[in-house]
Amino acid sequence: MPVSGSRRDRGSVLMLMPAAVLVVLLLGSIAFDQSLVFLRQRQASSLAVDVANDLATAALDEEGFRADGEFTLDPARAEQLGVDLVLASDLGDLVEDVEVQVVGADEVSVRVVVRVDYVFAQAIPGAAEGTTVTATATAVAAPG
Repeated sequence: MPVSGSRRDRGSVLMLMPAAVLVVLLLGSIAFDQSLVFLRQRQASSLAVDVANDLATAALDEEGFRADGEFTLDPARAEQLGVDLVLASDLGDLVEDVEVQVVGADEVSVRVVVRVDYVFAQAIPGAAEGTTVTATATAVAAPG
């Protein structure tokens, strides 16, 4: 009869299982929260690009265009439309800041700051409840 260890060693693996399960749950919760941050970053980036592209045409200074035929953007109209578009999006409730700037006569830049609330990290005392992600996009209006 082979001897594989003393009788005292037989239950030692069973005692390590709760610790192993706890480590796996902890790593899984960290991975989930970080994937949520990555998802919100992608969504904020997509939103900034979409709004910048929309503003490149929707913020046209129509009076100036009719008067002299030049394609220029109206900064006040761009800012108002940009904020409205961002707040009306799916991320509208999570948006903390929106910056819309008309750069030059035909270029618009949009910066969006989105709040990300952690799901599992909130259960850890003293851990952050969330973070923010920032996305910036620029679009140039070119008459076609």
